[in-house]
Amino acid sequence: MPDTVERFLLPNDAVPKHYSLELTPDLENLVFTGKVEIDVDMHRAVNEITLHQNEIYIESSCFKSGDKTIDATDFHYSNKWHTVKIIFDSTLPTGEGILSISFKGILNGDMAGFYKSSYVDANGNKKIMASTQFESLDARRAFPCWDEPAVKATFAVTIIIPNHLTALSNMPEVSTTHLASPVGKKKIVFQRSPKMSTYLLAWAVGEFDFVQGTSKNRVTIRVFSPPGRAEQGRFALDVGIRALDFYDDFFQVPYPLPKLDMICVTEFAMGAMENWGLVTYREVDLMIDAEKASSQQKQRVAIVVAHELSHQWFGNLVTMAWWDGLWLNEGFASYMENFCVDALFPEYKIWEQYTTDAFGSAQRLDALKSSHPIIVPIKHAEEVEQVFDAISYCKGSTVVNMIAAVLGKEKFREGLQHYMRRHAYSNTETVDLWNTWSEVWGKDVAELMSNWTKKTGYPYVKVTSEKWDNSEVSITLEQNRFIADGSQSDEEVVWHIPLFFATEGNVSSEAVIMNQKTQTFVIPVSGSKPWLKINTGQKALLRVAHTNEMISRLQPAIASKHVSAIDIAALLLDAYALAKANLAPLESVVNILRCMENQDSFVVWYAISGVLNGLYILMEQLNNPEAFKTFVDFGHHYVIKALEHVGWDPKPNDSHPNKLMRSTVLGLLDTFAWSDKDVAAEAKRRFDAHFTDPSVLPSEYKSSVYRIVLQNGGVKEYEAVLRTFTETEDNSIRKYCMNTLGATRDPALRKRTLDWAVKSGEVKLQDFFYPIGSVSQNIQGAEIAWDYFKQNFQTIKAKLAKASPSLMDAVIINSVNRFCTKERADEIEKFFQANPLPSSERRINQLLENMRTSAQMLDNISKSQLASAAFWH
Repeated sequence: MPDTVERFLLPNDAVPKHYSLELTPDLENLVFTGKVEIDVDMHRAVNEITLHQNEIYIESSCFKSGDKTIDATDFHYSNKWHTVKIIFDSTLPTGEGILSISFKGILNGDMAGFYKSSYVDANGNKKIMASTQFESLDARRAFPCWDEPAVKATFAVTIIIPNHLTALSNMPEVSTTHLASPVGKKKIVFQRSPKMSTYLLAWAVGEFDFVQGTSKNRVTIRVFSPPGRAEQGRFALDVGIRALDFYDDFFQVPYPLPKLDMICVTEFAMGAMENWGLVTYREVDLMIDAEKASSQQKQRVAIVVAHELSHQWFGNLVTMAWWDGLWLNEGFASYMENFCVDALFPEYKIWEQYTTDAFGSAQRLDALKSSHPIIVPIKHAEEVEQVFDAISYCKGSTVVNMIAAVLGKEKFREGLQHYMRRHAYSNTETVDLWNTWSEVWGKDVAELMSNWTKKTGYPYVKVTSEKWDNSEVSITLEQNRFIADGSQSDEEVVWHIPLFFATEGNVSSEAVIMNQKTQTFVIPVSGSKPWLKINTGQKALLRVAHTNEMISRLQPAIASKHVSAIDIAALLLDAYALAKANLAPLESVVNILRCMENQDSFVVWYAISGVLNGLYILMEQLNNPEAFKTFVDFGHHYVIKALEHVGWDPKPNDSHPNKLMRSTVLGLLDTFAWSDKDVAAEAKRRFDAHFTDPSVLPSEYKSSVYRIVLQNGGVKEYEAVLRTFTETEDNSIRKYCMNTLGATRDPALRKRTLDWAVKSGEVKLQDFFYPIGSVSQNIQGAEIAWDYFKQNFQTIKAKLAKASPSLMDAVIINSVNRFCTKERADEIEKFFQANPLPSSERRINQLLENMRTSAQMLDNISKSQLASAAFWH
């Protein structure tokens, strides 16, 4: 695959240097008018200039050069490419000039471009705010511009609004002038921005409250919220101040803007957006009551804030030259979010969670043949929407994590500091980063990392021979691409794999590089029965096939907890993935599970939960009710034993990891113990009581209790959850309701949930995939959700026609990802062939491949001991 493809870019006859943009939004009629004067350099004498636009109507335009004004005579719009060609009545001179455009547009409801959001204020009144979401291709929906990341310019924004409203933009206000005409309005002028890409420009208009603080470098940081809710931004503010201080120190390039605002946008397609100096957030990712919020909620806010603020350097200060370098933004931000949160909240043990979270997501997606390289060639900018996925984010972060482990902390940091200083306010390719690290490390980083970024997939390493004695072990390793279904790759790739080893009392301090297909390593060991764990700490993105002998040697160390929690979790997850690929016996996974009953690490329980839930999905579709029942009994025993350890009630000395473990264990109850009389009774008791005493039902496991109650209940319980959604304005509580409502066993109520999500208008566009997912929590619900999707496809498609493709992806995933038979995969494939969704094509292909891989595993289960009821006793 070539490194680049011919890109579809605007002509470079004219290059913008500065935009002076004036906007007048009308929040009542949901329209806006605008004027923009663009300072341009004309490279060629032409009579036309082409810019991007989408749903913008240009009223007039002219070009000024010196004392000469040339009027536009025509505007040629391309709906396909979202451009406008402005035709002038004579040739435009080369050199400096000013392109002036008057235009108007709509405040859409698509959560893209310049759009409106609704919310209810503290007095119960419905209100409208307007804000922007420009990444990747939607600045052109707010004003005519060169909407490409490499075409950087400065911006001066002016907004005219009614006196009672507030306007924010990337930069601080310069002045506010109350206008004599039109009466009741004011003009707010903002400072000129630094040089930046159009997708980072932002503004917001509405009624807001805020809390504020100051960083060590005297940057004013504010968190804006709907009126009356400012204190819910206090936790995010604290994280924001500390994170900005951390990044200032780490990069040794101070945050360059005089202020940093973070704002809650009440309707938002993404989690957040890193606009320079005005970061926008989905409500649940910014606003929490720190006294009542769960550990997961606090951690989520900390992670999202740390992610977006790292973008102020990676992405904003230094920007990828084109969308095929998206990973330079998102991979680094996904790494830095963990790096920063670990520094700010070491008690979170965030790197342990990384093993089963981002690292696990990268492993799952990149094991598919339908995956793509980190650096994926992009011709048309619209293609980038399909690579905002776990490859750019999660695999990108694992690649950064590998580099950090190989270079060591100091060289890693030194290289980044050079990179930031050298490329500030400009654009880069991946090679620019490799070169900077190579300079400080003295070795060729590009050679080490090339296949990790340019090739699809990652390796698995199997031990082909082992020779043990009491002082060392000699192992021969072979690397191959790991593909989820166990098939062989058409292309043989040899990765440069940095390997770290753990033995009794010793962990590698430096990586050894496996850069051959087959390679032998000699590792010192000690102890009466020495053991070895390959890829300790999960530093390299790979699966490891340890031999039965190695696993046998590891088991006593696992039981005595001499093996790290990360390595125990990895051992189980690798075994499960290899078994699914038919590269290891299925029974070995259950045998490893059986020796983990007494584990008390939350990250090990994340892995256990993932494997138990994965087996549940397969076993329920096995067409062997007796085997399924005994498997559920096995899971029930496992989970109830863990419940006895963690308990229902928080303990005074609970650590953050303890709370996460309790949440994980209790989260398994609604799958394996919902019909257990004691569990059902305790869940119902807490459910009934929490309406008057919220403390009896901690947020950590509220969703699980709701599901247990709904599965055992009927209309009464369903109405209680629905009423909770209707009566609260707290989006975190609403999310619990949306994520659980479809858990009811009543098919009519499940259908009602789907109608409510799609057709009622009560569920926001940003959220309606949640209730669909709640219906699909078992195979019976999945059948209902898929039938509903097919029957209402045109309605759903129209509803999301102009919204972010990520929302359609989420709806599809929540409608079909429970299935694991070849017949169902064929049916789904035929449906989307007849009803194509180009923007979701890659995601659909990945789902289908996953489904067929699961179908293969299901077939293997039917031929294994797992299909025998006796095996689970």
